[in-house]
Amino acid sequence: MVKKFVVGILIKNDKYLAEERQEYEDYFPGKVIFPGGLIKKDETSEKALVREMEEELTILIKKYYFVGEFYYKDGASSKVYAITKWKGSPEPIEAKRLVWVKKENQLSNKTDKEMFKKIKGKGFQYRPIETKSEI
Repeated sequence: MVKKFVVGILIKNDKYLAEERQEYEDYFPGKVIFPGGLIKKDETSEKALVREMEEELTILIKKYYFVGEFYYKDGASSKVYAITKWKGSPEPIEAKRLVWVKKENQLSNKTDKEMFKKIKGKGFQYRPIETKSEI
């Protein structure tokens, strides 16, 4: 079965929050990537986003927008969201450390670099979505 992931990219002062993964992780060990995780069966990508950001960064999302869907070589995909407003201070619960990046070459993964380029690209439309209690 092809795996589906969700990715949340926090944006603050023209910087983008990434994480340096632990060496023992199954996916991208030791790499600097944007935080996220698997979408569980019968879970929407938005519910997974909220859950993953709480689990991995200890934050509560207040405003976000859909960036797009990105695909990996193995057929897996990630639904990517930019997060522009949140409650709490991000903490690296599962990651080795958090890194605020300004340039795509600070990221380790080709797909994460594509995500970064799309968000930074000219003409990208921000359509914020306020979080709702049912998410």
